[in-house]
Amino acid sequence: MVVTLLERAHNRKCFECEEQSLTDYIRKQVSQDIKKRLTTCFVATDKDQNVIGYYTLTSESLGRDLIPEKFIKKVPKNYNAPVILLGRLARDITAKGSGLGEHLLLDALFRAYTLSQKSIGAMAVVVDPINEYAVAFYKKYGFEQLPDSEKMFLPMNVIGHLMK
Repeated sequence: MVVTLLERAHNRKCFECEEQSLTDYIRKQVSQDIKKRLTTCFVATDKDQNVIGYYTLTSESLGRDLIPEKFIKKVPKNYNAPVILLGRLARDITAKGSGLGEHLLLDALFRAYTLSQKSIGAMAVVVDPINEYAVAFYKKYGFEQLPDSEKMFLPMNVIGHLMK
């Protein structure tokens, strides 16, 4: 399966997942966010160009107070930690049980890792899980809960090991 940047030719109108806010986002909001340079959106499509899954990536920074203690030494004092936010990740109900969610996550992690090696400084990927199911999903891949936050954190060096 190929995951590509969202284009006008991709049909988003039929996309539906279990979380209404994620369905609404791909159908109604993502194009505006892309135009405003707030996010990039990558999609998986079927043979008819219908979106069956997507994720968004955005640059972000974390304050030192949110960085897990074992990683704080890597961030100079008075600096925030540069990270890549995996803002949304969803797959269509018709793809449930197909492994598409895992495929999209690994694609996002690979892109983030590649960017951090060649294009932009980033020490981790951060997610903000929408529910407990999403928390469990991300934990399977090594994401850790950030202190005093609902966000989860996966360092680039861990992602590098996942990619091998």
